[in-house]
Amino acid sequence: MKQQKIYFICPDTKAPIGGIKQLYRQVDILNRNGFNASILHKKNRFRHKWFENTTRIEYNFPLFGLIKQAVRSGKSSFLKRVLTKITRGIQSLMASKLDTNAIYVFPEFLSLSFLKIKKDILKVIFNQNCYYSFFYNSIEELSDEKQYADKNIIATIVVSEDSKNYLSFAIPDTTLYRIRIGIDQNTFYYQPRKKKQIAFMPRKMKEDIIQIFNILKYRNSLQDWLLVSIDNKTEQEVAQILRESHIFLSFNHIEGFGLPPAEAMACGCIVIGYTGRAGEEYFNPDSSYPIPDGDIINFVRKIEEVLMLFEKDPITFLEKQIKASQAILNEYSLENEELDIVTTWNQILDLQKSYTIKSEQQSVLATDFHSI
Repeated sequence: MKQQKIYFICPDTKAPIGGIKQLYRQVDILNRNGFNASILHKKNRFRHKWFENTTRIEYNFPLFGLIKQAVRSGKSSFLKRVLTKITRGIQSLMASKLDTNAIYVFPEFLSLSFLKIKKDILKVIFNQNCYYSFFYNSIEELSDEKQYADKNIIATIVVSEDSKNYLSFAIPDTTLYRIRIGIDQNTFYYQPRKKKQIAFMPRKMKEDIIQIFNILKYRNSLQDWLLVSIDNKTEQEVAQILRESHIFLSFNHIEGFGLPPAEAMACGCIVIGYTGRAGEEYFNPDSSYPIPDGDIINFVRKIEEVLMLFEKDPITFLEKQIKASQAILNEYSLENEELDIVTTWNQILDLQKSYTIKSEQQSVLATDFHSI
């Protein structure tokens, strides 16, 4: 096992968020290949359960307290500060002792916290959505500080060519690695027995969804097709709905990769909709139908066109489904994902070996982490 410890900072939210699954998957892949990696959660015994996993997890309430403090503005009451201190003290007794020489992997939406936590820890940013890289709640929060200029950020990992292009332009001096997201073909695969069913996810672009569905209703376009919403489902439930569906409507907005349409393609769905920009690399026009953002009428027309193709030329429709599944599973396989992750982290650890921290900074680091 490579002894360099790697902690992946992961929120305790119970919502089924695809990016969290990718954090867990990366830890699993690293440990399977001889690295020393752990998910780092806030609360003891917390584990995400909406997808199956036996991922290695450690817990440290105080570190998450520092992260929360770094991103929260305003002053709390005296009583609240006292209660918070007591809670942290209790949790500290139960917390894992952190390796002071570890690499800490932060998700991109915690960009302000890795800037403001005044600890000289080595950091990697796992940026799963480049459009959240400069996340502020308001214009007033903007400052002259540059979170990606932190001298202790070794590298940034991204999951699409779009994100790589975005960050290489926005932050020219950053060290970037791109990994491919893997799709499990034992879960997401083409199933010939399908229903006259159109699947979609309702969490994003709700205004567009309402317009499109109402127009389809007024035009009487759906006939006996069933619209199926995928929301708050386990991974297995999502996969079953996609395998049973002929069509998937993509309402991606601005994505780091945009996994749901890719998983839908793996299940043999004809995908119609927004690429979220990152999806342009896998929305193959031979087997899917990319729509410009906000083009409601064109979106409806493409749905009607695909429904007509299903009725009048089922052989061509079937060929498109099979082609979509084969193409996505060939490029975004679990094998390619593992290869990319292992190669990337070997290169990052090579960088880390040549990375020096001043002796006085090391002393501060050890002192700061003694209480965590």
